[in-house]
Amino acid sequence: MKPATGSTSDDGVGCQPMNVALAAGGLKPVSGFRLVVPTGNTVVRAAGIDDLGTNHSISISAPFVSILPVGAQFATITDDPPNGWVIALKPGLPGQASQDACDAIPKWTRFWDPFLSETAETLNALLHADLIDAACADAFADVVSVHIAVRYGHCAGAAGPPLPLTRQRLTRIEAFVREHIAETILVEHLAVLVHMSASNFARAFKMATGTPPHLYVTLERVKFARTMLREETIPLVDVGARAGFQTQQHFTEVFHRYDGMTPRAFRLAHRSADR
Repeated sequence: MKPATGSTSDDGVGCQPMNVALAAGGLKPVSGFRLVVPTGNTVVRAAGIDDLGTNHSISISAPFVSILPVGAQFATITDDPPNGWVIALKPGLPGQASQDACDAIPKWTRFWDPFLSETAETLNALLHADLIDAACADAFADVVSVHIAVRYGHCAGAAGPPLPLTRQRLTRIEAFVREHIAETILVEHLAVLVHMSASNFARAFKMATGTPPHLYVTLERVKFARTMLREETIPLVDVGARAGFQTQQHFTEVFHRYDGMTPRAFRLAHRSADR
């Protein structure tokens, strides 16, 4: 595992290739957040403590990205040269929206954002063609900062009615939830799949399905857990983890709330019904 070291520009704004960010010198403490965008087969492991004293640890690989506080420690988990970008998000772009975004952006979790993925590929192409310098890279950092502020800030989608969700868009959301059911899934993750702000998406999703997106994900977790509980070979603790519940107690509480019995009772009842 390679320790995370490197440097950023004096004002804390920087857009650096992953191998440069992991070079000797040490990551400079600056205000704001860093966007970690692995590309290729690079896997980044990040760890740290938030302002509330909660420990966090995640692994990030393409096509997912993660926004991390500047105090987070991160490293690649293989000896291969790391590919991707580390972008220090600049506060104040555009104005108050960027400050508000600090409270709304999905920190300490993986999420997929098509714009950020395309940006990383563009940066890779410029780097390989030797067509990028520090000023150009930091200009990309400014653009990414604006995108984060507008997409995830509190002001995102504040004006205008929610657009309807088509069947095609709903199918895309359903497929994403099934594929990533074991992971943390935030409203922001689902919103970027259909190019909407989180607030507009939440209203549009409830309008289309009658169910808030958070409840939909929870019910899908319960449904997936039911399927696994019918398999006698899967331990109860593994069922909860595979269905995306953070603890066994949380799994038991949520399952009982929506099924009227504990996971163990459900398994026993199913076993009796098959006899």
